[in-house]
Amino acid sequence: MPLNSMDRRSVLRTAVGVAGAAATVGLVGAAPAAAHGRHRPELPKVEGLVGDRWASEFWYDYDEMSYYNPSAEMKAAVGAITAPFGGFTKSYDAWVATRKGGRYPRSWTEIIQPNRAHFELLSREQKKVYDKWYGRDPKGLVFAFQEFGQGTLFDPRRPAGNKVHMMNYTPPTPTQAYHRWHAYLQSFQLLDIDRRFWAHINRLTGMAWELQSIGKPVNDANDNKHLPRHTVNKVTAKWLCRSDAKVTAAFDVWPYPADLGK
Repeated sequence: MPLNSMDRRSVLRTAVGVAGAAATVGLVGAAPAAAHGRHRPELPKVEGLVGDRWASEFWYDYDEMSYYNPSAEMKAAVGAITAPFGGFTKSYDAWVATRKGGRYPRSWTEIIQPNRAHFELLSREQKKVYDKWYGRDPKGLVFAFQEFGQGTLFDPRRPAGNKVHMMNYTPPTPTQAYHRWHAYLQSFQLLDIDRRFWAHINRLTGMAWELQSIGKPVNDANDNKHLPRHTVNKVTAKWLCRSDAKVTAAFDVWPYPADLGK
């Protein structure tokens, strides 16, 4: 999970495993809580905020925990995990190398196994935020990731460059942060830490990557447009039905999904 010295959300970003047809159909047409009848407490108004209030607060809280104000324990865990590689970026390079080396996933699991306790801490701290905002609302969680990928959550509380809750990047270079996030989500699964939960988040991450690749939202813009609902639904259904192996294979491609929009 990203800390202040790292790319925002680049490190680590209710579980359904490999979604069956019925489960997938139930989650595809995600919508704000008010649209599907879920009662939620009213949140304080934020002047200038654009987009779904609940989803914005989820991502705001997530960033506080993982990027802007991480705990000392979080900093120590991420530091311990990345130190053997010489830093965060190089840890992703090492993951890519294992993917190409012919022994994956065994090769990567052997590397990260000594730091299993640190991964467990990262998992616990992240899950607290997921459970707080969407613990009993899996459909709402899908919606939050859809909005994230489309860049429709403008939050004036954040500094310039990060005012939209989306995967950050520096134009014109496409973001590689989804791929870095994926590597850590895979690590949780390979270490058997809340495997089903993180497998689901991994699929939602891929979905958000594809939606952002199609829509190309702009950093700090308060008027990024939603994609057509049929496009969002098609991309969502595709990712929710993918096996772990197919999700990982999809992330071997950069900068955009090989089957973008299909």
